[in-house]
Amino acid sequence: MDETVTINQLAKIFDISHHQIRYYEEKGLLFPSYTDKNRYRKYSLKEIYQLAQILMLRNLNLSIAQIKDVVTTYKKNDYLSLLSEKSKELSDEINKLQKIKKAIDNHYVNITNKKVSSTKYLKTNHLEKIITLKTNETLSAKDIFKLQLSTQFFYNDIIYVFEEDEYHICIKTEHKADFIMNEGKYSSIFIIGENDDEFEEQILSIIDKKNGPIYVMELSSGIFTNSNILELEILIPEKSDID
Repeated sequence: MDETVTINQLAKIFDISHHQIRYYEEKGLLFPSYTDKNRYRKYSLKEIYQLAQILMLRNLNLSIAQIKDVVTTYKKNDYLSLLSEKSKELSDEINKLQKIKKAIDNHYVNITNKKVSSTKYLKTNHLEKIITLKTNETLSAKDIFKLQLSTQFFYNDIIYVFEEDEYHICIKTEHKADFIMNEGKYSSIFIIGENDDEFEEQILSIIDKKNGPIYVMELSSGIFTNSNILELEILIPEKSDID
């Protein structure tokens, strides 16, 4: 009784094309168990396991040359090192994707929420300082280049911490904080404008009337709109929360 499968049956097992199997054969990674009198390639359980290994290694982003090296020369310790390395890479990628998903969810909420000035209760936020500027200075493209910021910077809400004649551009962090927005009630004021001068005038008029830090949030959802009108949310700690 013939217990082998054809190339098409083998392809169906793994939901791939028979061309892909032929490609692996051309590269010397896989060979049929035998070819019958009708010149049909036949594959046994051994080749099924070999193909499963090849596809797993491809899923780990190994090149054909690397896979050939693995299947022909690797010992147990080599496999363990490879698996450990790839496990870390996958963990890093999962962490990156989780951050992107969190940013997308945040964008959706920011875009759909109605912007109404109000009082809101905020939990403690830890802020990482990116750069400090004078109130008469603005962040430039050159600054962005010099800071060598990752793409993740643009996916986050940017928080400006205003103190007297300077302000600090920050993002939320789970690590060591340069500033802490304490838990409590905040007056939330939304302002709109087309350029920095318009925002500066509105923000400075508020700062002049308040003591203590003023927080201004630039919502990251702005990168998903085509409007020239920008929105900022000013957050002012209510008196009972800064005494």
